[in-house]
Amino acid sequence: MTPRTPVNKGRRIIQQLVLVFFLVVLWVMLWDSLTVLSVVTGIILAFLVTRVFYLPPVVLSGRFNILHAAVFAGWFLYSMVIASVEVAWFSFRPKAVGAGSVIAADLRTRSDLMMTLVADTASLIPGSIIVDSDRARGRLYLHVLDADTDEKILAAKKQVYDIEGLLIKALGSTRDLAALKVDPDPLAASAERGGTR
Repeated sequence: MTPRTPVNKGRRIIQQLVLVFFLVVLWVMLWDSLTVLSVVTGIILAFLVTRVFYLPPVVLSGRFNILHAAVFAGWFLYSMVIASVEVAWFSFRPKAVGAGSVIAADLRTRSDLMMTLVADTASLIPGSIIVDSDRARGRLYLHVLDADTDEKILAAKKQVYDIEGLLIKALGSTRDLAALKVDPDPLAASAERGGTR
């Protein structure tokens, strides 16, 4: 257990205040009004939530690569536009949309933060949404629209692995980077083992 030094105590207070601030912002956004009453009730509720409910600590990697973050942002915007056009086309085309599938993707990272970021990013891209996760195994389950063939399922998994790889390069820990180097292409490794991941 780490001793409570003034630096550690100060860091904890700053983390607590940042969490309270974002909870208040969320509360005000939910009420869709910036009034004294909404801010004060937001502050009271934020302090109650942070005192009553246990919130596991989020472990940050301590590294951030701005170049890879810019690559991720560009890829994300491009993917959002392409997926939006594809999903819009599904509603206009005369041919019926193929059946959706729930697929599992075993991530290379075991970081809670990275798993959350990958899940959020995959869900924000139209056509797929995370339906469950297995934290112990580092596995995400997502429902994908129009995934009725093996090729489409593999393409959906590749997208998840692309998201994970880009995020690890942008802000993953040294452990995540090592896992990325060991297993750069999970789909190829899975095919060699004789199955899909």
